[in-house]
Amino acid sequence: MNDDGDVFSMQISHVRAILGYACREVARTGRPLGIRRYRALDVVLVPLAEWQRLQQLEHAEAEEHPGGTGVHEEDDDVQSAWLSS
Repeated sequence: MNDDGDVFSMQISHVRAILGYACREVARTGRPLGIRRYRALDVVLVPLAEWQRLQQLEHAEAEEHPGGTGVHEEDDDVQSAWLSS
């Protein structure tokens, strides 16, 4: 387990074994969890509230700078799919 700035991280094989626990801990503590694969930090698991805050920031930035690449249209589809499951 390595610490990459403010992100606690662990190998994907370990996360796979304890995913339920990892999700509960991220939700409970609000602390992101970096997931490493082949020693590269590829994914960060964040609490839903933090992800929603980041989405709002992204949308606000896109409104300030129309035509920019800050917001990806598929993000709304991904959010809808996750929230409906």
